[in-house]
Amino acid sequence: MIPFASMILLALLSTTEAISFLLNKETACGAPVYNRARELIEADAEAGKPLQQFVIGVITEDKEKAKKYLDISRPKILAMAEKRNNALAWYLLSVEKNDMTMLKRAVDGDNVQALNAMGAIVMETAFKKENLTAEELTRAQDESYGYFRRAAAKRDPNGFVNLGACYLRGFGCKVDMELAFRCFESAAKAGHPEGMDNMSACYQFGHGVAADTGLSLFWAMKARATRGDAGAEKWLRERK
Repeated sequence: MIPFASMILLALLSTTEAISFLLNKETACGAPVYNRARELIEADAEAGKPLQQFVIGVITEDKEKAKKYLDISRPKILAMAEKRNNALAWYLLSVEKNDMTMLKRAVDGDNVQALNAMGAIVMETAFKKENLTAEELTRAQDESYGYFRRAAAKRDPNGFVNLGACYLRGFGCKVDMELAFRCFESAAKAGHPEGMDNMSACYQFGHGVAADTGLSLFWAMKARATRGDAGAEKWLRERK
């Protein structure tokens, strides 16, 4: 059974929200919401809408469908990027081409997916480098923190989760458990299951909030229910 909150979200899901959920991937919203978002965008793609065709093209594992949709819609997405400097178009093209220059154009336009992706890339690249100096690590952490902060400023749930992790570990900032908790709380309230998992951990260990085993369990079960776990949803219903 789909959680009640998810049922409301499914009914109210807009095209913009659906595209955002698909690009942020299933981990950011749970399977029920992700699958409904995909249904909506798939239907629009079949109806010939180029933006939705390109989105499906970059996320689908069906190579034949990907080629069909990308070939049809690419000229219009390129025009959106080059003539209108559309940040989402630059991001979609960067995903298709694995192109850092295009990703940077999307970052310059404050596309939240691009900001989160760039923050992750900067950090991963630093950690993969051999003989990484303390100065290089600090610079990478500062840069990543800046990208995640910009994404969170746009109320992006992934941005909140990433920024919360920075405050929790002191990446690019001072360790601040209370700010970490607030970031995870914002993500959780937006329906992000990883935000809920982190809320659960904060309540379990007293990170930024008074320890509370009951609330820790609640948010752990909420995360499971958001991912489509019927048992967790039943547990939540019984405790209302």
